[in-house]
Parts: sequence; C-alpha cells; structure tokens
Amino acid sequence: MSARVEIRRSLEFGWRIFRENVLFFLVLMFIFGIPAAIMNVMVQGLPWASVSVMFLRGVSWLWRVIALMTVIFVSLSFRDKSSFNFRQTDGLYPLFIPYLLGSLLFSVIVAVGMVLLVAPGVYFAVKLQFMPYLIIDRGMEPVEALKGSFEMTRGFWLELFLFLLCIVGINFLGAIAFGLGLLVTIPVTFLAHAWVYRSFVPSEA
Repeated sequence: MSARVEIRRSLEFGWRIFRENVLFFLVLMFIFGIPAAIMNVMVQGLPWASVSVMFLRGVSWLWRVIALMTVIFVSLSFRDKSSFNFRQTDGLYPLFIPYLLGSLLFSVIVAVGMVLLVAPGVYFAVKLQFMPYLIIDRGMEPVEALKGSFEMTRGFWLELFLFLLCIVGINFLGAIAFGLGLLVTIPVTFLAHAWVYRSFVPSEA
C-alpha cells in the first residue's frame, strides 16, 4: 500500500492519458452525456409525482449507473494497460446488479450521515469511495466492497478527503463554462481516482 495519496501525480497521470486519447474520451463523454442531458430536459416543468417523470428519472439514474461503471472500468484499464478495448466491457454485465445495489447502499449511508449533522456523511463518503472499484475490479459483493473500502482507507482519511475536495473543485471549475469544461475534467479526475485506487489495490494482471 502506498504511504500517502499523491494528488499531484494522480492528476498528472489523468491529464497525460486524456491528452494522449482526447478523441476517445470526448466521444465517450458525448455517448453518455447527451442522452442524460436529453432526459433532464424532458422532465423540466413536469409535475414531480407524475408517472412519466418518475419513469424518466428512473431511466436517467440507471443510465448514470451504466455510465459510471463504464468510465471506472475504462479508467482502470488505462491505469493498468495504458489502453482500452470496448470488447473488454463484456465482463461488466454480471456486475451490474451488485454495482446497482452497492450504489444504493452507499447513497443511503451517506444520506443518513448528512442528515446527522453532515460530518458523518462526509466521513463515510470518503471512507467508502472505493466501493465501486472493488466491485468492478475484484468482483466483490456490495457489502463486502463497502467493508473493503472502509478498511483499506484506514489511516488515510484526511489525505483522501483532500483528494476528493480537489476533484470536486476541478469539476466545479469545469462546470462554470456551460458545463463544457466537464468534457475534460470528468475523464481527468476519474483517471486520477483510478490511479489513487491502484496505490491501495495493485492490479492482478
């Protein structure tokens, strides 16, 4: 395990990989971003409790889950092999339900923590941040992945908190210019996150 979380090196890695594969990442962002944006526009102005809005929000959430799974998988592939092939995504299908359940559990834990004076929610968000990676990378079940993330981040909470704060800040800046900067900042920060994850969990390859 790495002795510390190297924020600068992780971001340098993310920026280098993005720069070398800029067209690939821009296409990836458009593939997942355009349908999500369309669904968000479709629900604007519609009653919250209407069946159509609830259906669209459900579809939108599932689409975001698929997008996040894919982007994490892509980021890990570039971290391990400096390349990616879409045929590799076949292995993601069996992980969809575990990832879905893990995301729900993560959201509930963080939401409850936020209700309880905010600080517990932030604490758990930092401690459990690698849950998605452990499901995708190691094929863990949701509860096992949550426990694994909690344990592996022991002693590194502050460093990981600062790292996540940096990621949030970068994506906030990316969102300022009508969200166009997110086309760059999202891939860069996901790649950086994968880099940090690998400092805790080496590749099995």
